Amino acid sequence: MSRAFTHTETVWSRKEEIPPRRVDLGILGGAIRRLPPACWQPGMLFSGAPDRGLKDLTGEFPATFRSDKVSHPIFVLKTLSHLGHKVCPCSSRRRGTARFIRKGCVLEITGIVTDRDTYLVEGCAFNLPMDPAFSEHLRFRGLVPNTCMERRD
Repeated sequence: MSRAFTHTETVWSRKEEIPPRRVDLGILGGAIRRLPPACWQPGMLFSGAPDRGLKDLTGEFPATFRSDKVSHPIFVLKTLSHLGHKVCPCSSRRRGTARFIRKGCVLEITGIVTDRDTYLVEGCAFNLPMDPAFSEHLRFRGLVPNTCMERRD
């Protein structure tokens, strides 16, 4: 007894992985406010991650929960295949040895200049799925050049 394949099975049974299309974000530059996770790259900086959400996701992020500041930036550490990204929250306060984005850094793509030293809280890194629902509050700030990254012991 042979089984007849449907058109859908024939098309979707392919195991080839198509690489993601690289988008030239430089064309849009400073006009970019929101960026879908499929376009994220390591080294990108976003603002607007809600403190309560960061605390829930990391279990330990030392957010201040002040009434005048309810969010922190996040930094993309690496891409996790097509599943999501490993990110970490950022803080203006240093807690021990930390990499940081120095004040006055001109972010690539947008040209935004950082107004303070921004410390990566890599001890609170977490995986963020590609689902845009997890990144709806995040605003794209830019791509941090390697020359702006420093370490303070």
